[in-house]
Amino acid sequence: MATFADVADETRRLVSGLIDLGIGPGVRVAMIGPNSLDWVIVRLALGAGGAVLVAIDDLATDQEIGAILQRSHCRFVFCSGAHAASLRERYADSDLEIWRLDAATEASQPARSWRTLLAREAEPLPRFDADAPMMLVYTSGTTGKPKGFTLSSNNVWANVGALVVEQLIEPGDRVLLPLPLHHAYPQVIGLFTTLACGAAVVFPESPTGPHIVNALKTAGVSGIIGVPRLYTALVTAVAARISAKGAVVASVFRVLLSGSILAYRRLGLRIGKWLFQPIRKGIGPRLRLLVSGGAHLEPAVLWQLIALGFDVRSGYGLAETASIFTGNLPGRERMESEGRALGQGRIRIAESNDLGIGEIQLKGPSVFDGYADAAEANSAVFTEDGWFRSGDLGYLDEDSYLYVTGRAKEVIVLGGGKNVYPEELEKAYSDSPYIEAIALLERNGALAALVEANVATIRADGFSRVEDVLRVTLKDIGQRLPSYQRLSGFAIADSPLPRTRLGKFRRHLLPELYEQALAEVRASVRSEPSQADEALLKVPAARAVWGLLARRYPADRLTPDADLELDLGIDSLEWMALALDAESRLGLRLDEAVRSEVSTVRDLLHLASRRRAEGERPTEGAPSPVEADAATRWLQPTGTVTRVVTRLLHGLNRILVRVLFRLETSGLEHLPDDGPLVIAPNHASDLDPSVLAAALPWRITRRLYWSGDAGRLFGVRWLRPFLRAAHVFPVDGRLPAASLSLAAEVLKRGKILAWFPEEWRSPTGELQTFQPGVGWLLRETRAPVVPVLIEGSFEALPRQRRLPRLTRIRIRFGAPLGIAELSKSAGEAAEPIDLAAALRNSVAALYRRKTDQGA
Repeated sequence: MATFADVADETRRLVSGLIDLGIGPGVRVAMIGPNSLDWVIVRLALGAGGAVLVAIDDLATDQEIGAILQRSHCRFVFCSGAHAASLRERYADSDLEIWRLDAATEASQPARSWRTLLAREAEPLPRFDADAPMMLVYTSGTTGKPKGFTLSSNNVWANVGALVVEQLIEPGDRVLLPLPLHHAYPQVIGLFTTLACGAAVVFPESPTGPHIVNALKTAGVSGIIGVPRLYTALVTAVAARISAKGAVVASVFRVLLSGSILAYRRLGLRIGKWLFQPIRKGIGPRLRLLVSGGAHLEPAVLWQLIALGFDVRSGYGLAETASIFTGNLPGRERMESEGRALGQGRIRIAESNDLGIGEIQLKGPSVFDGYADAAEANSAVFTEDGWFRSGDLGYLDEDSYLYVTGRAKEVIVLGGGKNVYPEELEKAYSDSPYIEAIALLERNGALAALVEANVATIRADGFSRVEDVLRVTLKDIGQRLPSYQRLSGFAIADSPLPRTRLGKFRRHLLPELYEQALAEVRASVRSEPSQADEALLKVPAARAVWGLLARRYPADRLTPDADLELDLGIDSLEWMALALDAESRLGLRLDEAVRSEVSTVRDLLHLASRRRAEGERPTEGAPSPVEADAATRWLQPTGTVTRVVTRLLHGLNRILVRVLFRLETSGLEHLPDDGPLVIAPNHASDLDPSVLAAALPWRITRRLYWSGDAGRLFGVRWLRPFLRAAHVFPVDGRLPAASLSLAAEVLKRGKILAWFPEEWRSPTGELQTFQPGVGWLLRETRAPVVPVLIEGSFEALPRQRRLPRLTRIRIRFGAPLGIAELSKSAGEAAEPIDLAAALRNSVAALYRRKTDQGA
């Protein structure tokens, strides 16, 4: 910890030492290193001495550093020890002088630290022109090659001075700065403004979550200078902590949060300051002020922070305007806007459309003079009358508050001429817990997306096919949007999407990353078999498994490197079918626990070899994966009272559905009177079970059983008696073997099973892929199956709608199909996945039959 007096003394003494070294007004000096007290003192000394700082990202590569040093013509570099050795080696034959930002010594060379430049006594500070450059800034490169430009002391002070007057930050405050100081925003607002207000700057040990949390609690932090991603993470963490306390606590929290928002909106009262004091104390005992910049703070996050009792301040600006230009200031706030222009700044909207949205143009003392050595760029970025063309889109309300709607330079122009503003649309497509991040781009005249999946959440919800979950999710969201804003395709990123240090997408990198992601999926061969792989395939157990895989999966995808899930499509249900095949044909048991041990074909071959070497043999008469008490409880015949309730529920549901949705049915004569039977309809709506039950006569319904999500339905205790009466048994997508085994037990008892083979409700109403689980059921039980087509339920209640429309619904029952008929359609060596596909074709044929009859 250093005091203001310590910093001031060392800064003044360093200025004298720098001048003796030849670093005075106008001299360009590079700095490369993490946030630290050393960085701050050297930076302040360079500014006080009139030198021009060229701040370089501490995470920049040697090539990036070299390019900036060459373009900026720096003769001096202050850097951390992590960069010193490589710079000395690379510039050994140049006149570049390299000095350390820390005092550590190197065995190969005496230390040349900034501290060795401290003069015994400070000399008077040199005079320099306040309009002369004080920093040379390079843009972060979101759309291509970074551009360099200078900012003067007057540019910077136009913003710092305006904010100091507002007293947002008070003397005695401690402000956390987790952002890298090489950016203009944290340097001007986080460092200069905080110090000018007489407040202390706090650097976390690193910009990671645990170190930020530790700094908030131990350093007495009262304010944060951050970016939207930090605050999004904060509210997400609060929500997760509340959810962990149970549904009741979470519901109460949401009600109180809504009340706090309402109190602020209607009355201007911040009741969250005392209402949520324990939560805020858990985040940071003194924390009150949250400043957001660098990007737009989403309204949902903004209002949650306000509701919790924080003083939230946001604004708009660019590095070219010394990082800020507008702000929501005390007594002049308009939340969800970016505030009004600071000081003498002026804003106008050029070439606005019918909604008043146009390019944001700026003029004022904080605006830069132009890009270095870029006459053509400067002629395009300034208007003839001297206004800076920001490249952003937005509008001004009647009181001159600014609202930013997008980036003009990032507008995607589609093949049909429609314009898409990616930032706004990305917010819509991100509205899913399964999507960590999504970036839109144009591809072949259409809209495509590169998706960073939240695999942990997808897995926790019981799904294994990441691609399928994302496809359904994106289609579902797309149905709420105009047709030209729907995706024509997507690719899954195998690493975090590329961003700048302030969280903006590096959009110029997206097309190449998209094609790479597609190429990885399309690649038929990852690598040539190695000698080790060839030796492995000579092991009988491995060779037998390879043969089994070759019969089940496409030859062009089967390689030792093939991913079981992404390349071969082995989800949890298909894994179960594969395991049954392996046990019946090879005597090899592949239980659910094994899935966590293997990810590629090679892993599976090694596992087979190891288990066979250990003498494993198939276990005769292995117990069903389903617990006995579960089967007994949910499949046992019901008592007289429950049967009466079942009949009443059936009758009530039948009346309601037939009246409200004018239900029409055909093909009921195909349903047999006795024996086991699978009824397999398409699935487009939450209404499907109710309308299907209403279509069936009592002779079928009294023997009919349904599967229900164990967490979604059976987690509600009071609902269980009604589920029992409705013949619903629990299934868990994370335990597919147990679920299918219980379904098979229904059929073995001679009952009727209603089974939705698509697994998910269709996001578009179109027929989806049938999962192989239904194929396994049919193959194992030899029960006949009736294909069913439900039409109109999607129009009545699609996934995104809460209340149904009262539209007509029709159900068509096809003729029963035996395993022989499905196998004939699928081929002689029909596997569960083939049987599922044949059944899907039978349901699809009911569409065509209706069309033919209509014609």
